[in-house]
Amino acid sequence: MTEFKDRVMLITGAAHGFGHVIALGGAKRGMRLAIVDIDEDALKATYDELVATGADVEMIVADVTKEADVDAMVKQTMAKFGQIDLLINNAGIALPGRMWELPSRDWEWIMHVNVMSQVYAMQQVIPIMMKQKTHADILNVASIAGLVDTPGMPAYHASKFASVGMTEATAYDLQRAGADIDMHVMCPGFVQTDLY
Repeated sequence: MTEFKDRVMLITGAAHGFGHVIALGGAKRGMRLAIVDIDEDALKATYDELVATGADVEMIVADVTKEADVDAMVKQTMAKFGQIDLLINNAGIALPGRMWELPSRDWEWIMHVNVMSQVYAMQQVIPIMMKQKTHADILNVASIAGLVDTPGMPAYHASKFASVGMTEATAYDLQRAGADIDMHVMCPGFVQTDLY
């Protein structure tokens, strides 16, 4: 994406860390923003900060591990703005614990936050982007942990490797379908946010 003014960004995990900074960057470039997070108080603070810059912002409190919440998030964005030009799947968690020590429920939770939330959003947003017939972009936030290994974090690595592989495979499917949608995956190294 090279033109940002008046384009619509839908971003999950917008209240903290990368999501917060990316939302501010979008506002600075004149984008209209749908910001999503489960942390309502922090999201409201981000909303107020964005509105103070003059940005057109829709605040959506949602649990992206729930498909119904993600569907409602997309519908609310479309009701407000009528389009989605940039989807940023940023919501994420990190859980330490060796394979034989981390409870299976924690495995399910991290996979739902870090992978399934991206699946739910893309399943809803890609058809919208295709119908718009204008250039669109999707950025899935993964991690260097989706490319290399570190000790004691198999669930986190599994989720981030899945995000990287899913993004690449989706990019090729979109190319084969002739869709004007570019896929991107961000794999940052360790950054001191409140993820942990």
